Amino acid sequence: MASNIYEGSKKTRFIAENNVTYIKAIRKQNLPYIFVWIVYYAWVIAFATWWTDSPLDENVFSTQLRNLLHSSNLISSAVFILLAKKQHFLTLCRWGAMAVTGGMILYSLSSSPTVSLISAFAIGISLGCVNIGILFPYTFTMNNTERLYATVGSHILINIIMLFLSGNPENALKSNAKMLLSFLILVVSLCSIFFFKKDAVLSDVEKDPAERQNTLVKSPRLAPGVYLTLILHCIYVVLCKGVGKGIFNIVTQSVGHVHFILFYGGGLIGCFALLSLYALTKKSTMWVWNLTFGCVVMAFLFKAVSDQLPGMAFLFSLFLGVSSTTGMINVYYIMGVIANKYNSMHYLRMSIIFIGITGGIAGVATGNLIQKINTYTLSGIATIVSAFILLLFMILSPSLSRHLYHNEWARDSEYIDVDNDTDYIFKQYGLSKRELEVCKLLLQGYTLRQISAMLSIAYSTVNTYCTAIYRKLEINSRTELLIMFKDI
Repeated sequence: MASNIYEGSKKTRFIAENNVTYIKAIRKQNLPYIFVWIVYYAWVIAFATWWTDSPLDENVFSTQLRNLLHSSNLISSAVFILLAKKQHFLTLCRWGAMAVTGGMILYSLSSSPTVSLISAFAIGISLGCVNIGILFPYTFTMNNTERLYATVGSHILINIIMLFLSGNPENALKSNAKMLLSFLILVVSLCSIFFFKKDAVLSDVEKDPAERQNTLVKSPRLAPGVYLTLILHCIYVVLCKGVGKGIFNIVTQSVGHVHFILFYGGGLIGCFALLSLYALTKKSTMWVWNLTFGCVVMAFLFKAVSDQLPGMAFLFSLFLGVSSTTGMINVYYIMGVIANKYNSMHYLRMSIIFIGITGGIAGVATGNLIQKINTYTLSGIATIVSAFILLLFMILSPSLSRHLYHNEWARDSEYIDVDNDTDYIFKQYGLSKRELEVCKLLLQGYTLRQISAMLSIAYSTVNTYCTAIYRKLEINSRTELLIMFKDI
């Protein structure tokens, strides 16, 4: 999209047509990718992860099988993202969908514990295949508005499903009914794959093998600040989805289903709070992270005093639900924005490894350890340590905000789409503003004397800029410059 996405009136951001929440920016041709992300992702989280496992209810998969499903899913996703290319996305979706469906049928019909274990493991591996298949259009086909609403929509559906399944024990579904509901949601979500287009995730250059072979302009090297997001996401997953979930399971065992209502109700509040922040504030990403970490801090502090004030345990569940939802939405949304902005498979791969392997598996292991030991001492220590770490993030927030917003992707995250101005390709080499101007004029074919006249600077100064440009680009002539950026 052209850079004029940043132009427009200064009217209220909520109705501004260039704001990321402007719902009319959703395109009809991308509805299948949005739909599958909402429904399939909701199914995976609600029925096949440890994050929504309830120690009080009879689930489609037992707690042990959920641990297996969750871990094999995360590992499989990491393996597939390392091996797969964008043009493979439709194959991954189709074969993965068939394998997941077959595994679910085998699991539902089998009464043998061994067969159930094998089929659950196969389902987990297949889920990783589908995950990566739908991740490619999420990242490289959707615009920011579509990506944001897809992620928020999936979490709204997750919280509604979990309220229905866990919030009302008297009318809780029996295991067979849950299996049927689970299977129907899965099949409905996977049916949208039939509407996927084979080359939907490829750019015009990538669709042409000859052009792809000759293209010398590579995706830009990512600035070190971009990798800070990976660390931030990883720490969030361990603390909130791991430690927080482990403590939450201890609380629910002692008090009951009311905490599920508060937790998933808080999740719904978080969805609409996040949309409001993106609609009404500048530097929305940092506001969302402040909300997320602030709610986690408050949740852990409420848990720390709940032994003396039992009512605080209810606030713990509510605030943890808000932070659990806003954090996960922001993790996936920002991952998509950055990978799309820089057309970077490298960042996408690093994100899945950090979020899935380092954050996800470490979080599940930590949460299970807390839940297994189930001592007030361990719970209290985990609460205080986690709150201390998160308070440290709150203190460092202004510095993080300045550091993150030095990167262009953060500004882009507030608008309908990323700004595909080619300036970022040059900026990765550290060119100054004047060197960038000279470089662009050189690429347009102007001589040094013409550039001198156009920029009203001395010929010798232009020559000095050229020397500096060639040194930073590690080339020796204008011919090499033209070859290097022939597609610009």
